Amino acid sequence: MDSAYPLDRLTIKLRDMEKMKSTSDWNIPQQHTSSYVLVMVTGGEALLTLDRGDIHIHAQGVYSCVPESTFGLTSFGDEGAEVTIVRFDLYQELYDDPDTLHVVKDTPMFKSGKELAVSPTVQLSFMCEEIHNLWHSGRAMGHFQAHVQFLQLLASLTEASPPLKEDSQMLIQRTKDYIDEHSNENLTVEYLAGMAGLSPKYYVDLFKRRYGMSTTDYISSLRINRAKQLMAGTEMRLRDIAHQVGYQDEFYFSRKFKKAMGISPSVYMNSRRRKIAAYHIAITGHLLALNMVPYAAPLHPKWTSYYYRMYGKDIPVHLSAYRIDLEWQSKIQALQEHQPDLIISYDHLRPEEKRQLEDIAPVHYLTVSDHNWRSQLHILAEHLGAQQDAKSWLETYDHKAEQVKTMMQQKLGNENAVVIRLLKHQFTRYCSPSMLEVLYGDLAVRPARSSEEGEIYNEPITLEQLNEMQTDWIFLMVCQESETLSFWEDVQKTSLWQNIKSVQNNRLFIITADPWLENSPLANERILDDLMDRYR
Repeated sequence: MDSAYPLDRLTIKLRDMEKMKSTSDWNIPQQHTSSYVLVMVTGGEALLTLDRGDIHIHAQGVYSCVPESTFGLTSFGDEGAEVTIVRFDLYQELYDDPDTLHVVKDTPMFKSGKELAVSPTVQLSFMCEEIHNLWHSGRAMGHFQAHVQFLQLLASLTEASPPLKEDSQMLIQRTKDYIDEHSNENLTVEYLAGMAGLSPKYYVDLFKRRYGMSTTDYISSLRINRAKQLMAGTEMRLRDIAHQVGYQDEFYFSRKFKKAMGISPSVYMNSRRRKIAAYHIAITGHLLALNMVPYAAPLHPKWTSYYYRMYGKDIPVHLSAYRIDLEWQSKIQALQEHQPDLIISYDHLRPEEKRQLEDIAPVHYLTVSDHNWRSQLHILAEHLGAQQDAKSWLETYDHKAEQVKTMMQQKLGNENAVVIRLLKHQFTRYCSPSMLEVLYGDLAVRPARSSEEGEIYNEPITLEQLNEMQTDWIFLMVCQESETLSFWEDVQKTSLWQNIKSVQNNRLFIITADPWLENSPLANERILDDLMDRYR
């Protein structure tokens, strides 16, 4: 096996295994795993949802999920799928103390990543069947024999296994991900098409059909946006900015920039070099939509994981993002120390908090109650002189929203949907501003709960009441903390949950608090991306 650890230093403890075979649609709802999970597709095709991404696994395909991640599984295509799922723990001998075993939780099973295609010479289906029968035989030695057979199976997964086959849409997505990470490099259509294993012409057609712009235009847009972020957040010279984003000729870069923005880079730089602080998490999503990287913003590797991962190194001052209402004094103190030029905040602050904030720098307030996120973006853009950025961003958003709307109408038709939130032991029927404005507004999904226009609600609901609703689709948000996840794991085993119409019909869609609760331009675009990935 292409193991991330030497096999002779590993101890493997088999926890459980199950085998599923169906000729029709079925799914395993998104769930948390505290152990390693090996998903082996022995027939047909399956779609694995790992955390927030989808993996298309063909027959003879194997995928390993690491502990403390979430996964779900759905059959793919008309023929259904045959899948074996094995849960197990890994332990490693310590080099300086071979008598001590150290639990392993953070490393994929395979050096090449989490995916592996199994050579046809490996009788994957037969071996899975044999392990499954031994594990569930009820014999005294059944579990031990299954464990031995599982070790033999792992040993059969060798480095000679061929790479997994991917469809063209996945290949296009992979090259787009590569572009996102390497836009400052010399990327040619020929190189990207070769990476996808497609002809340049076919690759260009597929890319434009999928993302609404050509490959070269997409690369240029990434470079220009990155340049604008550097102009707003650093003191770099124009020549250095051009080089950093991928242009060796600063004059060519200036022409490209002016064509895209309507003004020269020097004019843009002079208007943007202000130290702007985002006082709330969602304000960060507004500023980034205007191509402005805030000087200060709430950041935390867990509570604002997306912003921390994507912009943590570009934002100099990290404000508290944990229990914001209770820790406002620490945010005030950080801003007093770093003295921004301008602070952007929502208007629902304590009088004392407002007074102290206004003592630091001029504050521009956005009103939450009177304006939706689009209006807030326009108001902020006008205040910052970034109207063209707002216009361009919204045009791109609306184009993507139309694409997702069409995809969802094909999937849902006239069926209705409800959002359910689980926190601790309580289910609630839920509607946040993002759900109201994006899900039921921009995407025109028909709500199962009739409500007055503009209504936001959070109403307790029992499983019995949810069953009585007879809703077609459930969008479920499960809070990612231990007590909730433990309760959720138990609920899924109950007949009460399994008898719900949407669950029986595999009409369950797992959503996450980030980005569904933020209601900023960037977060709402990420909602569209999430839905597009699920329904493409």
